[in-house]
Parts: sequence; C-alpha cells; structure tokens
Amino acid sequence: MTKRTRDALRYTEAGAYDDDAPTFDFIPGLLHDGTVAFVYGPPGSGKTFFILHLLCSTALGRPVFGVTPEKRRGLYIGLEGDAGIKSRIAAWCDQNGVDENPIVYARGPFNLADESGQDVGDLIDYMKKHCIQFVVLDTFAMATAGLDEVSGAHMTFAMNQLHRIKTETGACVVAIAHTGKNEKAGIRGHSSLLGNADTTIELQVHAKDASAPEDVPVTNETPRSATVKKQRDGRTGKKLYFGLIDRATPFRNARGETVTSLAVNENERFTDLGAEQESARLPAGVDALALETLEAMRRRNRRLELPITRDDLRDALKREGWKRNSKSEDAWERGARRLIASLTQAGLWEESFQ
Repeated sequence: MTKRTRDALRYTEAGAYDDDAPTFDFIPGLLHDGTVAFVYGPPGSGKTFFILHLLCSTALGRPVFGVTPEKRRGLYIGLEGDAGIKSRIAAWCDQNGVDENPIVYARGPFNLADESGQDVGDLIDYMKKHCIQFVVLDTFAMATAGLDEVSGAHMTFAMNQLHRIKTETGACVVAIAHTGKNEKAGIRGHSSLLGNADTTIELQVHAKDASAPEDVPVTNETPRSATVKKQRDGRTGKKLYFGLIDRATPFRNARGETVTSLAVNENERFTDLGAEQESARLPAGVDALALETLEAMRRRNRRLELPITRDDLRDALKREGWKRNSKSEDAWERGARRLIASLTQAGLWEESFQ
C-alpha cells in the first residue's frame, strides 16, 4: 500500500452534508473568520487607517460603521513606515476615547516568498499561542519582496501562504495592497490575486464633485469610501464612508514636538458624490464617538431635536456604557468634554459644559 504523504480529498455523499460550519462574519457584512481578504486602493485613500479602525474596534467589540463586531484578538504587521505604527494606533485611541493600545503590533522582516516557510510557520505558531484571530499584513507588496507581482505562479505561491495561515489558525487574514495605474483594474499585479481572495474591499478617494475644478486638492476631509467588491460567503456592494482626522499622540519627536497622526472619522453618505447618494453629509469635525452617540440617541428618541442638551448627552453616554474603556469613574465626563467640543464645532450643541 502506498503511504499517504499529504491530506487527501474528503468526500461527502449525496444526500448528506459535512460537519464544517459556514464562515462567520465577525464584522457583520464585512469580514469573516477563516478567510483571506484584500483591502486595496490608491495612495492617500487611507488604507492603513481604515484597517486599523476595523482591527482596534474589533479587539474591543466597539461599534464600527453602524454594526457591532464580535471581539477578535488582533495583530497588525507593519512592513511600511514601521516607525509610525504606534503613532497611528495612539491616534485611533485618542479619536475613540480609548486609554490603551488594544492590539498586538509587529514590525518586519516578514516574507511570504521564503520557500522554507519559516516566516509563515513562526507567524502561525505565534498566532496559535496568543489566540490571534484577526491579522493584517501591511503591505502585501512588502510581504512578497523577491516575487514577480505579474507572475501567476509567483502570486499563486504567495496566496497559498496566506491561505495556509487562515487554514491553520482559523483567523481572518487581511493583506493591504495598492492599485495599479488603472485603478479600475483593482489590485496591482496578477489577476489571480482577486480570484484567489475570499473578500476584497476597495477604497476610493472622492476628491471632487462633478462641478469641481480638476485641481481640487485631496485633504483629510476629502470624502473616502470602502466598498465590498467580492464576498465569497456573503453579499457584495456594502459601502462605508469616512474621512480622516488629525489627532495628537503622547509621543514627541527629536525636537520635543508632539507627534500627530491620522485616524478614521466615520461619516454617512456624501451628497456631493452623485445623485444616487441621497443621504445628507454629516458635518466635518464630528468625531466617530459623537456620531455614534447621536445615532444612539436618535434611535431611542426619534423626536429628539438638535441642538442637544447636557442632560441628553450625559444620559446617552451612560446608556451606551461609555465607561467600558476606562478605569476612571469620571470617564463619561472626560468623554463628554471631548464630544461636546466636536458637537459645538458642528453646531449641534446648545450650551457650554460646566
């Protein structure tokens, strides 16, 4: 008898079903356990900040883009601009009122091109040991250094490595990728990348409306969107809207100056992007927690009138369990001060906080 040296096909007879459970979308409608996903877009679209927003929110089980994710322990592997990783995470924490970094992060080197599989094997061992269920590679290009991105054989090899990680850990594996010169063609490189991924999410920058001049610059406030283009185990077409906002971090540079970084500022649809987007654009400068709080208040009291009062905000913050991410008893008050500043800027607050 020939000795079997690899896993064989598993057969399920007609009229029966196997015991494998369907993949679970731990971020409803967006990302599933045990899948490989690509988040891709042009330069300046906010890819890193978008995925960090998902990663950190999921680590805490915080609402994100209108849904509540199941908690997943996250790992961010930064292979580009690694000196700024902690600043990006700290900016997210400041934007969202979180006291401590909620995820694990790592810096290179790491290479999917290693034929020995040592880098991938070490990562799998770490993920198993520390129960990592959501891992991000930033970027796919850096993780495949030495491979030809237009070679089908090379990209298939790299994709097999990503699928190995998901298979052996059960985690969601997300790779951040760039678009090519033709942004409509999707991920830069061989077409097999899109074909072999379970999920793809495309980020776009909407620098102007139809009537704007060609030279309108892209800024932090420029509307951005993320669209689910492919979902092997779910629906496609889900669209998320956001801008970027500058936040201070607790770090200082060599000159003693405060280091700042960007964080995602969630938005509803932007009316100036086309007639099909009929919802009103929310005021720039209202941070994610302020929007989340307002939406919670509106859901509970559809007759709520703006601007809101101090008591309205206090009660809403307490109902939403705002203290859950701080050990301090006055967490809601400190959070309220920050939210009020944001709401005041947008003209949605009617009295000063005493």
